[in-house]
Amino acid sequence: MNRNLRARLAASAGVVALLAGGMLVAAPAAQATGPECATFLSDPLGRSTTDGNVFCGVGAAKIPVLSEVVCPVGLRYVSQVSAGSSTMACERAAK
Repeated sequence: MNRNLRARLAASAGVVALLAGGMLVAAPAAQATGPECATFLSDPLGRSTTDGNVFCGVGAAKIPVLSEVVCPVGLRYVSQVSAGSSTMACERAAK
């Protein structure tokens, strides 16, 4: 049972490292793109945060799975944006 648990933990750590690596690769592009997403978040909600800008940029990077998953999840759980607003912001970023 210990081996199974260790294998699961190792796999989980690998997935987290892969996602974090993808975010670091996309981070420079994140600051230069996704302005519609960032504007959408700052205007009606009155917030403009670095993490929100990064997640908008990740959404605008159009990396197939990473952009579609990390943008809304990051906005929702890290930036504390509602589900509807995060979905709309990420859709604007992907345009």
